[in-house]
Amino acid sequence: MVHLMTGDDVDADRARLDLLGGPQTSPHYPRGWAMAGNTPFRLYKINTHAGGHTVPFIVSWPDRLAAEGGALRRQYAHVADLMPTFLELAGVEARPERRGAPAKPITGTSMATTLFSAEAADTRTEAVYEMIGHRGFYRDGWEVVTLHQPWTPFDDGEWELYDLRRDPTELTNLAATEPERTAELAAAWEQAAWATQVFPLDEGTGLKYVIRPPHTDVLRAPLTIRPGTPTLERWRSLQLVWMCGVDIRVRLDVADGDVGTLVAHGDQSGGYALYLLDGRRPVLRHNDGRGGVTELAGDPLAPGTHEVGARFDALAGNRWRLHVVVDEVDVASGPEVPMLFGMAPFEGITVGSDPRSPVSWDLYEAHRSFPFTGRIESVTYTPLDGPPDMPDDVVAMLRQMGARFD
Repeated sequence: MVHLMTGDDVDADRARLDLLGGPQTSPHYPRGWAMAGNTPFRLYKINTHAGGHTVPFIVSWPDRLAAEGGALRRQYAHVADLMPTFLELAGVEARPERRGAPAKPITGTSMATTLFSAEAADTRTEAVYEMIGHRGFYRDGWEVVTLHQPWTPFDDGEWELYDLRRDPTELTNLAATEPERTAELAAAWEQAAWATQVFPLDEGTGLKYVIRPPHTDVLRAPLTIRPGTPTLERWRSLQLVWMCGVDIRVRLDVADGDVGTLVAHGDQSGGYALYLLDGRRPVLRHNDGRGGVTELAGDPLAPGTHEVGARFDALAGNRWRLHVVVDEVDVASGPEVPMLFGMAPFEGITVGSDPRSPVSWDLYEAHRSFPFTGRIESVTYTPLDGPPDMPDDVVAMLRQMGARFD
């Protein structure tokens, strides 16, 4: 199993092997199945070989293409060609501006003629690719491509050359026998990369995952969510807890018998949730995504208005220390748990219930989404300091590391 928080835990996987494929696990298929799924093309979705950018495209249009039913097309096309194709078929002109700002130029070319004739000429003759340092460039049936190894310099010696008209599965690398063509297409890749905002290349530091434009700083500011708000989008939710501590406060009214989810973030792949359980006990649960659930509970609440919350203090080694807070008082402090990051929590923040895949499986079995029976006024997230071992300027550090491979 691949854990969404990154890293492997073979013992945890073996202990949960019988759950594989069910709703309590989030396995990813291994490389062998990934290769089988891409057959006959080479490699996978993160690559620039054909397996990384070649996909089926099925068109059904009974009014116009009935005679073409079951026909195949071999012309080269790119996802950027879809918009101009749909515009042409609909007889619509592209808007030159949006909200007063000029629209970016359309980079694709309509492939409408391809739909109506297997003999139509290719409407696209060039395409540029880049993914996590892998590079690729297509021109008139030929493609140069690299399989870049992380933390190594970018080198023109990486280029492979394939004649896709005769070798669509890229089995015969012609770079050694056609060095001039290889150099020509490699130079064309660089020119296209500068023109299409490909640079800087990802040399393995992960810089592009942490560098953000200044206008996104607001996403790390305190946020108040009201009941009835749809589940906050996953990436937006992650900004409130990513590589930092967080203080979560729920303002609510409690009466006898009230139970349910106050706020939930994540699922069986990793997450946390704050509940009010039987006896009006505030309970915080942290699911590490590997079958480990940490619970921290406070004393029963008196009926009335309260502020119930959780605080996650960021510790060295990407760890959190959990606290349950009631009316500004720490009522319980817990052990260290792993920070959630990477692809976990996979689901965003929901106030007042835990829909879809739950953080706590036993509560889901008993109550399903477990909506809160009382009244919640609001939930406020306030990001706190990062761990003490985090560099002051992560972006600068990663830039310096990556400069070794420019």
